[in-house]
Amino acid sequence: MRGSDRYTGVAVALHWLVAALVVAQFAWGWWMQEIPKQPVGPRVDAFNLHKSVGIAILALTLVRLGWRLAHPPPPLALPAWEARLAHAVHVLLYVVLVVQPLSGYLGSVFSGYPVKLFGVVMPSWGWKDDGIKELMSAVHLVDSFVLLALVALHVAGAAKHAADGSGVLRRMLPTVR
Repeated sequence: MRGSDRYTGVAVALHWLVAALVVAQFAWGWWMQEIPKQPVGPRVDAFNLHKSVGIAILALTLVRLGWRLAHPPPPLALPAWEARLAHAVHVLLYVVLVVQPLSGYLGSVFSGYPVKLFGVVMPSWGWKDDGIKELMSAVHLVDSFVLLALVALHVAGAAKHAADGSGVLRRMLPTVR
């Protein structure tokens, strides 16, 4: 495979880092719902780690989006319908990877509790508002299912391309020297 047929090393690294963090975050997010509310310490710590990783995913997603805009992906040699579907899934993945952490962050801001980024208390600019908090929690929950569906579609597409030997998947795999 020629270098011009592959994503850049930075794009590959960002893809796999965000993918690993999203999978871990998804598992952590669902698991932490089961932590008892009393005593509060373990639950608060789990939620604060979830928030911190979510903000890191947002930052990495924005860097990745900026990188992609500055470094267009290699051309896809696919039937038009597959190329359109792949493009739509990628666009939607970027959208949900921005909406998900933002809705979580805003839900936290309007919960009345401080937001910590890896232990550092972030400045509080919001106020306690149960209505906004509940709306953001609902957006966060619905968006998590949309994210799960898009990831499943993305992985299914990658598996299809791995099986058909088209080389599309190899474009995003790390190179081994």
